Amino acid sequence: MRSETQVELPFGGILTASKRVEPVMARFLDYCGTARGLSSHTRRAYESDLRDISKIDLDTGTICDVSKIQIIEYVRMMRQRGLRETTVKRRIATAKVLFAWLEREGLVDRSVFHGLDLSIRLPKRLPRALETREMQLLLRACETESTDGSRRLRFEHRVVQAAVLIMFVTGLRVSELVSLKVGDFSVNEGALLVHGKGNRERRVYLPSSMAMRILKAFLAARLKIAEPNHLLITPKGGPVTTQWIRTRLAALGKRGGLARRVTPHMLRHTAATQLLEAGVDIRYVQRLLGHSSIATTQIYTQVSDSSLRDHLERADTFSRVRRAQ
Repeated sequence: MRSETQVELPFGGILTASKRVEPVMARFLDYCGTARGLSSHTRRAYESDLRDISKIDLDTGTICDVSKIQIIEYVRMMRQRGLRETTVKRRIATAKVLFAWLEREGLVDRSVFHGLDLSIRLPKRLPRALETREMQLLLRACETESTDGSRRLRFEHRVVQAAVLIMFVTGLRVSELVSLKVGDFSVNEGALLVHGKGNRERRVYLPSSMAMRILKAFLAARLKIAEPNHLLITPKGGPVTTQWIRTRLAALGKRGGLARRVTPHMLRHTAATQLLEAGVDIRYVQRLLGHSSIATTQIYTQVSDSSLRDHLERADTFSRVRRAQ
């Protein structure tokens, strides 16, 4: 039986695995944080995946001794545990990055993934966007609650309202949203400087004068709570987290009368879908969302086509004209 221990990671957190596996994985995570400059969010995702990968039965070997058969068996075991294909695919992607690093470091002669025939196909799913009526209900709930309750509760509601407006107008990822600083918001230009994936920066705009008025009023209230740093903060003055946003957005949707659970990513999908349906060029939508490839953005055209079909089927002009005869 393998002995267990705990290693404190360089950027915080504890990784528990076998004594022989831990140092290698800890070094890899340190490399991710220092050499590659990955965000804390990405490093935490890697750490979570590596915790699971360390469950591979290595007998008396180390992670460097993993065989192709063991990788295939690991995939089979993940599926037996009922994990989603997206999770399986992500963990194998993490393992590939790990073994590519092991090869570069000379810790393995050749990555176990060289020549490994392993294909994980994800089911094609269209992004879940809110319908116009649902978005109206959500915005209405924001407006109503921003003036209700105690001072502390009103501020919390205004933070949620600002988050909803920004995500809906700009299509920001929730991780990008919570990373925004006060200095990233240019009131004069009506723009936000976004720090996206891979440390790529992009500028997004808030063209709605109504949305800008709401955000300016929020900023004025926000600066009374704490010194300028993160744009979105809790009533206590600390920065909001992605989970803080998710929890309150879901609750807001429920109070607003939406049947579906509302998530931050649904607002990102809604932003893209609404822009394309309004006739905005897909290349501009690509830049707004921060997609490195336009192929990623093109999935939203399928959503628009689906919406078009729904409208045409409801109209059913042929049947309507025939009935009128």
